[in-house]
Amino acid sequence: MGMTQRQMLGSRVRTLREGQGLTQGQLAAMIGNNTKQYISALEKGDKNATIDVLCRIAKALDVSVRDLIDF
Repeated sequence: MGMTQRQMLGSRVRTLREGQGLTQGQLAAMIGNNTKQYISALEKGDKNATIDVLCRIAKALDVSVRDLIDF
């Protein structure tokens, strides 16, 4: 079975985060109100992200929201 959209989003976030040399904790701190555990769950596809969270992640990673969800 293929990856779900949540898993694809999580994989994309992980790839971008690691490409910038950020830890899950650092990204969580950059987007505010989220924990390392939240980022971990998001990257595994276990959590849904709201549009607000997607916007904050995109800003923190200096990409567009479209870059996060274009899979």
